[in-house]
Amino acid sequence: MDRLPDEILLLIVDNIYLHRDKYQLLLVCRRWRSLLFKSVNQNVWIKGNRIRPLVLAIQGNPALGSAIKDLRLHWWSSYTRKKEDHDITSVLPLVAQISQAPGETKEWGDALKEGNQDAWLGLLLLSLENLVSLDMHYTRRPNFLRRVISRAAMREKPLDTKPVLQRLEELHVDASDDNKAYFPNIDFLPFVYLPSMRTLSLDSVIESAYTELDHQAFTASRGTSSTMSLSFRGHSNGSKGMAEFITSCANLERFKYRHSNQAIWAEQSISFRPRAFYSALCSQKHSLQVLHLDDREELTGMEIDEEGPNEPPHNWLGSFADFTKLWDLQVSVANLFNFHMSDRVPRVSSLKEILPRSLKRLHLGRFQNSQLELERFPHFGQLEIQSRFMRLIEQDSGPPLTIKQALTPLIDACEDAGIQINIILW
Repeated sequence: MDRLPDEILLLIVDNIYLHRDKYQLLLVCRRWRSLLFKSVNQNVWIKGNRIRPLVLAIQGNPALGSAIKDLRLHWWSSYTRKKEDHDITSVLPLVAQISQAPGETKEWGDALKEGNQDAWLGLLLLSLENLVSLDMHYTRRPNFLRRVISRAAMREKPLDTKPVLQRLEELHVDASDDNKAYFPNIDFLPFVYLPSMRTLSLDSVIESAYTELDHQAFTASRGTSSTMSLSFRGHSNGSKGMAEFITSCANLERFKYRHSNQAIWAEQSISFRPRAFYSALCSQKHSLQVLHLDDREELTGMEIDEEGPNEPPHNWLGSFADFTKLWDLQVSVANLFNFHMSDRVPRVSSLKEILPRSLKRLHLGRFQNSQLELERFPHFGQLEIQSRFMRLIEQDSGPPLTIKQALTPLIDACEDAGIQINIILW
């Protein structure tokens, strides 16, 4: 084993799944420990009760903090459920560095002594100068976390000379196991302004919860963020089209959103508002490449916006013909095509009026009973149609048709054009 080249040892570590097995390699000999220390500690996965021990370990060995690039944090809280009495002597210099006033120093010190996980998490982030990816559960009102993130985002003293979170590229917030969770969108705006941030993937973000935070980092600033990918997954509700996130980006390339009518559990339901999303996305016509909007077609307990006399229908997105780099579009049929009864807005008569020439993939969800005209696009190679329409389709004359029979002209046209077509019934 002593003769194994360094490259082979590093490959072995990369292919070991369990962290506890990786740590055993550090005990083999001094050479292995020296070589593998950064690789073994690059990815750390902890729960809330391990935040304080990790901070103290880094205080004793700063090289550990420098090695961590990927932190996964699950099951932590901003509330102190059981007060303890910890010795915080070793971390007091760190508290002094981040605090801006004596009162804040005392507040932070008291919370640390009691074992508040939010307070200890704030100190942990101050110690991870090379952090690239943060994957975490979230919690309500994390005041100490907000304090660190906002000051790091604005390079505000005393963090103007420390590389705190300046290398962070990805934030993933997972709330998939709690369908009652909701977090105000304003909580995550500071992450958008971190200089290396590229990807935000968030669960349970809502725009209707009013939270006032008196700091510049919690205010949108148009076209200033380097973020390139935004994803709002399960249980999110963007009543304003997530406009603050979208318009803050200078060159947004990917936007994915899955709507839930439930904004606040058993208190507030708001329907999908495609026009709000479209208005915000128009600021990214020059850069947007991938757009997925899933409204899930929920019908119960929702507020529906009233249409003004000169406004397009509330469920219509608008034309994407000017989105010059868009190649992957996934939306519902009703949101893409202008299927309305009023004559105040001209109907869509051709795909070339709403689809860009750059399009390669089109996924149409919620397809029911409409014929589509197929235009030829230079890069268009795949068409997916999703439908709940399981019943036979009646005709003015002749027997009723199945969905595939009704779409025969479209299927034939796709085959002639060399386009792959998939019809998904669900």
